[in-house]
Amino acid sequence: MRTATMRATRATPPLLIAGLLAATVVALVGVVGGAWPYTILGNADPGPLVRVGTPVLRLLADASATMTIGALAFGALFAGPKRDGLLAGSGRAALRTAGRAATAWAALAVALIPFDVADQTGQALTGPPAGAVSSAGATTWQLWSALETPIALLVTAWLALGIAIACRMLRRWRPLLAVFCVALLAVLPALATGHASAESGHDIATAAILVHVPLALLWLGVLVALTRARWRTGLPASEVAVRYRRLAGWCWFGLAGSGLVLAAVLAPVSSSSGRSYGSLLLVKAGAVAALGLIGVAGRRALVRRPAAGAGRAAIGRLALAELVLLGATMGISVGLTHLPPPAFLGPPATPEQTLVGYDLTAAPGALTVLLHWRFDPLFASVAVLLAALYVLGARRIRRAGRSWPPGRTVSWCLGCCVLLIATNSGIARYASAMFSFEVVTHMLLAMLAPFLLVLGSPATLAAEAPRRGDTRWGPPQWCEGLRGASILSLLTHPLVAFGLFVAAPFLLYGTGLFDAAVRFHWAMLLIDAVFLVIGYLFALVTVGLDPVPRPLPALGRAGLLLAAMPCGVVFGALLIGTRTVIGDGRAAADFYSALALPWVPDLLADQRLGGVLTLVLGEGCLLLALVALLRRWHRFDGVDDDTTAAELALAVRSARAATRSGP
Repeated sequence: MRTATMRATRATPPLLIAGLLAATVVALVGVVGGAWPYTILGNADPGPLVRVGTPVLRLLADASATMTIGALAFGALFAGPKRDGLLAGSGRAALRTAGRAATAWAALAVALIPFDVADQTGQALTGPPAGAVSSAGATTWQLWSALETPIALLVTAWLALGIAIACRMLRRWRPLLAVFCVALLAVLPALATGHASAESGHDIATAAILVHVPLALLWLGVLVALTRARWRTGLPASEVAVRYRRLAGWCWFGLAGSGLVLAAVLAPVSSSSGRSYGSLLLVKAGAVAALGLIGVAGRRALVRRPAAGAGRAAIGRLALAELVLLGATMGISVGLTHLPPPAFLGPPATPEQTLVGYDLTAAPGALTVLLHWRFDPLFASVAVLLAALYVLGARRIRRAGRSWPPGRTVSWCLGCCVLLIATNSGIARYASAMFSFEVVTHMLLAMLAPFLLVLGSPATLAAEAPRRGDTRWGPPQWCEGLRGASILSLLTHPLVAFGLFVAAPFLLYGTGLFDAAVRFHWAMLLIDAVFLVIGYLFALVTVGLDPVPRPLPALGRAGLLLAAMPCGVVFGALLIGTRTVIGDGRAAADFYSALALPWVPDLLADQRLGGVLTLVLGEGCLLLALVALLRRWHRFDGVDDDTTAAELALAVRSARAATRSGP
């Protein structure tokens, strides 16, 4: 007990130093910046209370979010459950801390709303009460409802409050993992409505910041959690250190890459304004580079002296240095949100730049679609990462002396390529401004990419690939624990997967949901992700080889594919026959009409073209899936080649793994 107390005491000064350093940076930015960040944008000075209080409150909210995410990540990814599935003592302690931090997070998010509104509008907090008429002729409530960030903060507050309540009730690992995912999602609303979501390049900046900030909070939160000596009781020190170094390495690469993208969009080199923003950005870049060097040194210490006391001391000192640097980086990031980016201070944005983030200078053609790509940091990273992890897993299987069908690797990589093309090529570039290209993107994400991905059997690969380390509680145990999750059993039920797949396009385009979402890039990213997931679930229960709780016979799978075909025909016919322009209504603020693309003089004609493309692509993808299913059905009827025998052996091993009891 005395040793644990001494270690906790030694960890307290770096925590305190990191917190004070972050608070100092934020306060200095508010004081030194003065009224300039407001007057340069044409707003009045809201006063020192708002100038300093807004970034300080935002820092405190981010710190609470960091503690919440870090404690939940520690309980889900490091501590693990006991044999009966209940959380161990360290996991329960982390859960209690997460509950308290989430309560503070919810309260701070609510308290930040009036400060944030005053910060954006240039109104002092001591001004007219709510409901009074401002100098612009609008009531305070109208100002609040016209802004997006108050709504985003309210969503975050409700999610944080739900996390706090759930932390008092959780006793098992699976719900804890779900709450951890919700905590990561709770960070996103405020990011999606921040300054990265406006003006030129906001499509790239929004996707980049949705990667950048959650990774930073996860890294810092886990590092803070690992300073709690009482939580580490009973956990193998070397295993925890190795797993943390892996996590820190992935976080650093994501943090550095997304940070470079944000810097290129918000503070371009050609911009001569915004020196304060650029200076802080350079300091942040230096801190991130130093974190990378510390990570390299930490991994070398693990390799050379993984069990020696001197090695653990060296790793501990490096971790504390990381803590201080990450605290400073958080302070700089919050300070940057208080300053207008240099990109905002340049020439006025064109209507196309304001609405979609970039200019479309030519009508779409074969060469334009093939060559004019628009990088999306989120989906491009996902596609490349999925392909790399799959190839690495297949390579490990072959090195272990076992076979893996090359056709599966090819299919998975082709699916990743389709995902990359649908979200980064000229198709995605024009999808933001033309309805016909938008439905093509959704057909590729909901049909072609998922069918190719499931033919790669990623779950079977994960079960077969040899693991390095993590013998007590790591990725193999995570996969085993998730196999029996009730939510996965529900989503992979054939009728549920079929219903989601068939209903998704009707719900999106036929209920006004697309009109409400088309103006916001974050909403379109969410829709793309939902279509990809729904398509994968349907492909899994129809043509997939991975084990599912309720597997269908080949005849039932073919029946689902055949039943989906007329639904696709009906949807395409509705797009062709409707007289209402989807995405150009009142909820969409006349989005397509405001773009006024010269090569789209008739919006209804473009919509009818989208309906025709939906029929061709949708029915074509379903027909190809049916052919692949029938071909495999024929091959499995007569096991007369080595490939089919290998597939049967893999299926048998996967079925056996699925029957093992989870944690």
